[in-house]
Amino acid sequence: MRSSESTIYLIGVILALLFFSSCNSSKYLAADEYLLRGNSIKLHADDKLDRKRNMKYELSTLYKQTENNRFFFMPREWFYFVTDGPGDTTRFDLLLRRVIGEPPAIYDPSLRDATEQSMRYYLQYKGYFNAEVYSDPLVRRKKMYVTYHVTPNEQYKVDTIVFACEDPTVDSVLRAIAPRSYLKPGAPIDGKLYDQERDRITRYLRNHGYAYFFGNYFAPLDADTTVAGKRAALRLEVLPPADDSLHHQYKIDDITVFLDYIPGQGDSTLTDTLINDIHLRTSHPDFRVAPATVVESIFLKRGDLYHQDDYDLTNKQLNSLGVFRFVRIKQTIDSLYPDRLDIRIELTQNKRLEVGADLEFNYASRSATGIGNLIGMTVSPSVRHRNVFGGAELLIMDFNAGVEFNPAPQAISAGQFWNTVDLGLQTNLYLPRFIDYLSIWRRLDRARLGKDKSSIFLKEGFYQSLQENASTRVSANYNYLLIRDFYQYNLFTGTYGFDHQPATNRRFIFNHVGIDYLLPTTEANFDSLLSFNPFLERSFGEQLFVSLLFRDLNYVYNSRPNRRGNSYYVGINLELAGAEIWAGNAIYNSFSLEPDTLRLNLGGGQGVDFSQYARAQLDLRRYWQSRPNHSLAARFSIGAARPFGYTTDVPYVKQFFAGGPNSIRAWAPRGLGPGAYEDTLAVRSANNTRLYQTGDFKLEANLEYRFKMFWLMDGALFLDAGNIWTLRRDPNRCGSQFLLRGKTYTCVDQESGERLSYTNEPFYRQIAIGGGLGLRLDFSYFILRLDMGVKLRHAAPYPNEPDSPSNWQNYWFRDFRPDGNRVELSLGDIVAFNLGFGYPF
Repeated sequence: MRSSESTIYLIGVILALLFFSSCNSSKYLAADEYLLRGNSIKLHADDKLDRKRNMKYELSTLYKQTENNRFFFMPREWFYFVTDGPGDTTRFDLLLRRVIGEPPAIYDPSLRDATEQSMRYYLQYKGYFNAEVYSDPLVRRKKMYVTYHVTPNEQYKVDTIVFACEDPTVDSVLRAIAPRSYLKPGAPIDGKLYDQERDRITRYLRNHGYAYFFGNYFAPLDADTTVAGKRAALRLEVLPPADDSLHHQYKIDDITVFLDYIPGQGDSTLTDTLINDIHLRTSHPDFRVAPATVVESIFLKRGDLYHQDDYDLTNKQLNSLGVFRFVRIKQTIDSLYPDRLDIRIELTQNKRLEVGADLEFNYASRSATGIGNLIGMTVSPSVRHRNVFGGAELLIMDFNAGVEFNPAPQAISAGQFWNTVDLGLQTNLYLPRFIDYLSIWRRLDRARLGKDKSSIFLKEGFYQSLQENASTRVSANYNYLLIRDFYQYNLFTGTYGFDHQPATNRRFIFNHVGIDYLLPTTEANFDSLLSFNPFLERSFGEQLFVSLLFRDLNYVYNSRPNRRGNSYYVGINLELAGAEIWAGNAIYNSFSLEPDTLRLNLGGGQGVDFSQYARAQLDLRRYWQSRPNHSLAARFSIGAARPFGYTTDVPYVKQFFAGGPNSIRAWAPRGLGPGAYEDTLAVRSANNTRLYQTGDFKLEANLEYRFKMFWLMDGALFLDAGNIWTLRRDPNRCGSQFLLRGKTYTCVDQESGERLSYTNEPFYRQIAIGGGLGLRLDFSYFILRLDMGVKLRHAAPYPNEPDSPSNWQNYWFRDFRPDGNRVELSLGDIVAFNLGFGYPF
């Protein structure tokens, strides 16, 4: 038997060697050609050199010629060569050549020399004026390997800096703002600092009347390196205009706004009005957009010095109104007063009413339902009305009607193909100005302390940024969801708040007022689960969430990628409901002779309880770009939810769950946890549309390596870990509580109903781990994703296994033990397939 296995192994090795030898690309080269197989950099520098690793990466981006990529360990140029013959004209050959093949990287000495020169220029730009660069090519069997030897030598530092300009006014300005220069004595000479200094001076002058001052008015930086000690004396000179000896300051004169401008049709005016020294003209009998709304968005003022920040803010605000398709701001020198500028603003109207519809096939994983892993079809008509009340208000109405089905063969055979009906209406009204609800933010800004009178609660300038950039939002939504044989509900939602984006990579979504009313109806199948699980029953009923001052805050920050393409993401979500109702109820009970819990009576019965809970979630992400078309992404997420006041449990729709395409992908949505508890429904993949497990606490970490494969196809290797827990002991779900140290208590067995002595392990022993392979089709405007996850480590030894270490300790990894399962498992029970759109994080 062993001899037979050795023979098969030997034959496999021989076949593999023959295959890879046939993939040798060198045999297709001419006698004087070499295939570039690799570039490397040997950095000869002192160990004290700062940013040594970053310098190697930045130099590597200057290669003028790079080696070919590989397709599953096979050189891509080989596919190009084998389909390059005169007879290779079939569609398959052309597809193979264009999609997988790649033109060979034939070694070119001129490109090697150009790379050397680029590296020298770059190092001199960074202040290494005496840098040395040379290359060392090495030939191995018609393959070329090039090593670039780089010796930066010592970086020069700033000794002194002199600012100069022939224009005496500008020269005095340069001397006045010199203390704020980026090029300070002792700082390393870096071209990046010079660029920042040039931008600083340009911005300052343009914000002080110099409307026609540009970055090309700077002479090349003059560095005198004769100063001892590797230091240089710098001279930064501002040049005069080409046709004048002086730079001129300008004040704003006439401001004219054309509200219905159409290129090529002249300036016909039927209506003209003057508001705050601003002329507003339209070719229609009346104004389509309220003039006051437009005037509030213009920050340029007649008689003021030209200010670039005001110009940019005006352009931004007019565009953000959404009612204008094009915004053009032109400035011209007044013919009578050469030191004044006339401002002409041309506004082209956008379509007032826009109707659209989307049809999509989707993969659903809903945060407010007990299902996932369903393929569905959704029709989503929408109506967008710009300027609905004449003040640039934006009304967006989205209606969606969707059905979801379970494609599993066992579901089809059981007559359960259709699973979900989902109907929704979302209405959002955006007002183009910030309305300070009850003057809350103004009062927070006025609360100041200390000698500098800094705000106690808000960052300096935040309130002004709200007034300039935030838009008020009023929303009213309705959602109907039917899950066959389980439950259905009606959800009514209303919110009032604002959206604020102070920068392109930062955004706040804040809701002051929020009212949600959930009315569920359960079926017999789900009622049987509720009868066994009091925790689920208490959290699933008819609920009313009311907030009057603070409902929720969503904050998102996306850092800009650095030179290596690395970036990070921070997402914070805070939610609070029922605090005002609870406070009012508590005050009432303190004076009442008969304390009571406030309820809303909607017509008979005991009324609807007001839910009181607090919820917080933090999402941290980090992205590394190791090399082109290769990246690493990591995510850490933590969340907690707690009831308070007269509410005993966090509402079901606000609890956390684990599993699914954007979570721990080896488990189905709501199929993992809480803690070591393992629902018998979750053991088999056939039940993954009927899972419902949730918890009060969530801890999750994900790691994903992403790489380019060919054409539109990308690949990924991922590793997920985490779980959910209950913060309080749940006697009906053994092992579900989050504990720092193990604890033994009595709980109820799920199947037998007997009370057992159970040891709840600490949370770190209940971390589930899954890993797998992902495939992505990148169509630029959307990404279709298929992830295949395998359970590497379970959160529990085995469901309902007696609490004896000798029996269950080895079952943490039971999927990979030949005797690890007492029931026969199919591929679908071991591998979880997740179809989704976009990246998981």
